[in-house]
Amino acid sequence: MDAIASVASTVAAPLLRHLTYVLLYTTYLSELEVQVQKLRRQHKELKHTVEAAKRSGEEIEDTVHDWFARARAAVEEAQAFLRQEDRERVGCLDVYSKYVNSQRARSMVEAVREIRRETFDRVSYRCGLKCNVNSAAREYVALESRNLVLKGIMDVLECDEVDFVGLYGMAGVGKTALVKELAWRVEKDGLFDVVVMAWGRNSPNVGRIRAEIADGLGLKFDELTEVGRASRLRQRIRQERRILVILDDVWGKLDLIQVGVPLGEDQRGCKCKLLVTSRDLNVLNSSLGVERVYRLEVLSEDESWGLFEKRGGDAVRDPSIQPLAAEVAKSCGGLPLLIVTVVESLKDKDLYAWKDALEQITNFDLEGCLYYPVCSAIEMSYDCLGSQELKALFLLLGSMGNGCSTRDLLVCGWCLGMHKHVDTLADGRNRLYNLIDNLRAASLLLDGQKDSVLALDVVRRVAASISSRVKPFFTVQRNTELKEWPRMDFLRTCHHIFLDWCYIRELPEMLECPNLKILQLNIQGNCLRVPDNFFVQMKQLKVLSLGGVNCTPSLPVSLGLLTSLHALYLCKCMLENIATVGEITSLEILNLEKSELRELPTEIGQLSNLRLLDLTDCSSLGVIPSNVISSLTSLEELYMGNCNIKGDAKGSKRQNVDSSLSELRHLHQLTNLNVQIEDTSVFPRDLFAFGKLERYEILIGDGWNWSEVESGNYKTSRLLKLNLGMDPSILMDYGIKILMANAEDLHLAELKGVQEVLYELNDEGFSRLKHLNILNCGEIQSIIGSTEWAYHDHAFPNLESLILHNLVNIERICSDPIPAQAFTKLQVIKVKGCDRMEYLFSHSMIKHLSELVEIEISECKFMTIIIAEQRQEDAIAGQTDKINLINLCSLTLECLPSLVSLFPESSINATENGKDFSSQLFNDKVEFPNLETLKLYSINVHKIWNDQLSYFQNLTTLTIDGCERLTFLFSDSVARKLVKLEHLLISSCKFVEQIFVSDENMGNLQFGKSAPAATELVPIFPNLETFVISDMDNLKSIWPNQLDKLQSLESLNLWYCMALEVVYEIDGVKTSQGRLDIPLRTLSLGHLPKLKRLWNKDPEGNIQFQNLFMVKATKCQSLEHVFPLSVARDLLHLQVLEICDCGVEEIIANNQGEIEAALGLVFPKLISIKIFNLPALQCFCTGNHHLRFPLLNKLYVVACPTMETFSKGILRASILRKIYLTHEGDQCYWEGDLNTTVRKLFNRAMGLIVKQDLGREVYGEYRTELVCDDMNLLMEEGDKHLEKKIQDEGFGML
Repeated sequence: MDAIASVASTVAAPLLRHLTYVLLYTTYLSELEVQVQKLRRQHKELKHTVEAAKRSGEEIEDTVHDWFARARAAVEEAQAFLRQEDRERVGCLDVYSKYVNSQRARSMVEAVREIRRETFDRVSYRCGLKCNVNSAAREYVALESRNLVLKGIMDVLECDEVDFVGLYGMAGVGKTALVKELAWRVEKDGLFDVVVMAWGRNSPNVGRIRAEIADGLGLKFDELTEVGRASRLRQRIRQERRILVILDDVWGKLDLIQVGVPLGEDQRGCKCKLLVTSRDLNVLNSSLGVERVYRLEVLSEDESWGLFEKRGGDAVRDPSIQPLAAEVAKSCGGLPLLIVTVVESLKDKDLYAWKDALEQITNFDLEGCLYYPVCSAIEMSYDCLGSQELKALFLLLGSMGNGCSTRDLLVCGWCLGMHKHVDTLADGRNRLYNLIDNLRAASLLLDGQKDSVLALDVVRRVAASISSRVKPFFTVQRNTELKEWPRMDFLRTCHHIFLDWCYIRELPEMLECPNLKILQLNIQGNCLRVPDNFFVQMKQLKVLSLGGVNCTPSLPVSLGLLTSLHALYLCKCMLENIATVGEITSLEILNLEKSELRELPTEIGQLSNLRLLDLTDCSSLGVIPSNVISSLTSLEELYMGNCNIKGDAKGSKRQNVDSSLSELRHLHQLTNLNVQIEDTSVFPRDLFAFGKLERYEILIGDGWNWSEVESGNYKTSRLLKLNLGMDPSILMDYGIKILMANAEDLHLAELKGVQEVLYELNDEGFSRLKHLNILNCGEIQSIIGSTEWAYHDHAFPNLESLILHNLVNIERICSDPIPAQAFTKLQVIKVKGCDRMEYLFSHSMIKHLSELVEIEISECKFMTIIIAEQRQEDAIAGQTDKINLINLCSLTLECLPSLVSLFPESSINATENGKDFSSQLFNDKVEFPNLETLKLYSINVHKIWNDQLSYFQNLTTLTIDGCERLTFLFSDSVARKLVKLEHLLISSCKFVEQIFVSDENMGNLQFGKSAPAATELVPIFPNLETFVISDMDNLKSIWPNQLDKLQSLESLNLWYCMALEVVYEIDGVKTSQGRLDIPLRTLSLGHLPKLKRLWNKDPEGNIQFQNLFMVKATKCQSLEHVFPLSVARDLLHLQVLEICDCGVEEIIANNQGEIEAALGLVFPKLISIKIFNLPALQCFCTGNHHLRFPLLNKLYVVACPTMETFSKGILRASILRKIYLTHEGDQCYWEGDLNTTVRKLFNRAMGLIVKQDLGREVYGEYRTELVCDDMNLLMEEGDKHLEKKIQDEGFGML
């Protein structure tokens, strides 16, 4: 029974379970409907939570998204199942169907319950703010200058060594747009995992900046204190692996620790980098301490137009608007903010709106809406300047105008008391330079030289606008006419008047300006007289500048009333009696530069407060009375360059000059001195034996030109020039030794008794010297000799340039061993006429010249090498003989007849017969990877370089002239490396037959052998723009089959190449897409007697020269024609065509032997044609083609006797109205149209020849030759004039 029961239970249990599905069919369906309803309600409730999170800007968790997907799928499946059951229950279901559906329903119930049982810790999360906005929101336009800065910053951010980068530039220059673009790129490219950005604005707020960074990271602060929030932000930043924080537009000091921004990498591998933008460089460097700084400049003119055109679209391309649009873009000063503001406001406007906008911009209507964004930003920059002194200087610049000199700024600032706690002019100058640097750092001034100050026009106008509100001023632009003086009510309030070299018709009798502090009245044109009462109402005047006025016989009487005057300029004035100046005892600055004045009055000695006296270029000044100079005891600066002082007329010239110069020793406050003493015999001893002279330009001896001092290449504060040919004993003067020791720029000429410069002239090593120029010193043997002396480590440590001319006995610059610091800063060396030099640099010296930029060597007869080989003791010590001049940019070698190589090793190779040798200039022992300019003149080497050299890749300019032993210039291997070459000049290399030679033919080009024709030559330099070839007697080929490689050549000049027969060899030239465009713009040919054609065959449209602008050919007697027909069809930009003394029969060739249909040839820009002395020329084009010259207005036809017509086809030259018949253009002729005019010229010329022949028959050869001018005269005035001329010459019967 147990067994039966066990079997029954085993069978019954499964049967019962299956039966349950059938019995509970309806129950499972009902339960499924209930569970689906509950899931739908749960779905709806969770959806409300998700929507609330989205409204809060939060991101939804992925698990929630997954739940929604599974819930929707479960509901859809259950509903579909229930609908199917409803349809099936209409009939009767069999037991099996109920079983299957019941089982499926139960499974769905369990699945829905499982979904409903799922819960979430959180539905959403707060994420960091992304920087990946679209391009329109970034406001970035890809321009070359911006891309360079952007790439530089991205490269340095990728570098591990730099963590803190700064970018600065003036308001509106586009800093924000650039960093937005950078943020988007580095995040998109994965350079940083997270990029956050905050804005500093004009007053950096630590809390707000911290909050903006926290928003970018999705961080909410629970801390209540600033310190706690900074720590929390720091902790959050360190959770990222690589993070970039950008702080835009920071105006002042910002404590990054207070903000909560860590820099660099911590122990957990977090790398945080910071990029800060500002308008002020000082904020980045001093206040924040950035590691690398970039400046964003204003746009160039081309980039300004590119941005303007891109933002303006089709509106600025409208032909009626484009000229105005170009002017508007140019007037925006390269500021992207102003460009965008202007173009966005105008692009949908009519022409009158553009004209009004141009008027606003050119007149700087600062109140107009166009200027408002930029002006408000610049004014904010002014408001944030760190001191009142800076603000005062900025406003003074606004009133003085652009391009004012620092000298004028110093004088005005000094006299107005702008510089506080400054006691001397030297201190004031230093303060001024520092203030100018601060304004440049604040991006309110442009970078430039120290002697002038420049600002963008919009910046200067804003400064002027602010200044006019504070201290009204009046100014007129330089070199323009003052049409009328301001109203009287304005003049009464005016503080400054600047009329700098303007045209003024007359001066009023008096200017009522009671508040005037500065008056600049420099007049162009006629020398006006200043009325006597002109200054009566200017009692507060502090600075007066009169230029170009006539103050003879005496100065205006009212000048003596200016008791507050501190500075008086009388420049380029006609002066006679200036004794009145002595009455102005408050005067501190007196400038008489370039004025006509014969004598300095004794009264000048009464100016006890005078600090500066300028007599520069007072060439007519002959007398300075005794004791005048010595009475000026407060004098700090004295300028007497090009001033021919003769002293008091009572004594002898020598005594008086000696007295005037000797008075300088009494000026104990003197710190600046410019003086020229041509006669060394009157030079007083120990004149300069005082130590306060800080700045000087002193020329002693003859042969020096003061104008060269003012226009010199190097501006230094201490210049001394000595020519001691007349009196070498001056070198022993103690004062001269002091001046030499302190000089920054030293010129020495005709020294006697000096063999070694360093030891004999200054054994302390010329530690301050930057520039040394020695010429015509026949006894000097070296600059640094072998003498042992105590301070050898300080020999020329700061020397930047060394120039040696005509030192006929110098053998070397220095002897070994070279002092440790000698020449380490040398950048330029020029040597000329030093015949005894066999080499320029010793091997040990060249190792010191890491800063060398330029080498120039010329006319050294016995120089065989440039760098001597390594000493044996150095080689034993293990020093390498490899030399790398990494900064050398320019190398010039000229007239060195003995030179065989730069470096001696492997410079000479024996030839096959063992008798001749070949020399190579460059080898692999010396490298200069950044060389840009190489010039070789009359160098007798056989070869310039070998195929393995790889350090000429940056060469841009190459000149080879008079190197007569060269047989070729470039092999394949060398030419491939000159990828940056832009300018190439080749001249007077008489053995060169080919410029380019293939590598396989190199073995045949040994000295004395000619090369076979090359079949496959090298790619021509891809960046070559200018190519000049001249005086190449044997040159037969330039670039056969390589025309397709000249993708940048714009100018080609060929002169005096006697063997050249063709310019362009186009056989085998490869063209892409069926056509090759050549960028050539100018083609100039001259004295090529064998030149037959420019192209060896017609390119037939496969090669086009559409960019040709000018074509000139002279003395090409074998030239058949100028242009093939296919080339002529594409001359769309040709403007100038000149053909002289050539054998051409036609300008445009007609295809001989072919039936050519009439073509229309249009020369849309051709304005000038000159054809001179072309005896074989028949017409411009012999083919029956239609020619049109819409802009041709100058046509010269001179001495073209066989030219019967201009063109055989239809001809149109709509604006041409005359043909010039002489080179000078003083005779012309016209008969209605061009062809008719040429035919009549020809017919009358034939008539003239007939009359000449008849004259010969009657009178023989007696006076029957009539010059070409007679024919021109005939054309102009008719046959009657000719008959009269013939009668006058004895041919009356004709």
